[in-house]
Amino acid sequence: MERKKQRCDVFLKDKIILRAKELCNIYGHSQEKLKESTGVDVANLESGRNFPSVTTIAIICKFYGITLAEFFDPHNYPSKQ
Repeated sequence: MERKKQRCDVFLKDKIILRAKELCNIYGHSQEKLKESTGVDVANLESGRNFPSVTTIAIICKFYGITLAEFFDPHNYPSKQ
């Protein structure tokens, strides 16, 4: 059976990757440290092979001791019309 192509909001994906990088910088961690500690590979996400799942984002949040709301708060996406 052929697998359905996953829908992807490229703008959202870019914001998630940017936020992960921001958190690394805020906490003085390299992307390699994040990968070693959580298994989340930001470079792999950037390549477009995988869209970050809620589980992946939750893993990042747990590592940095923040909530999902705090993860997304700075980006305000999608904006209200």
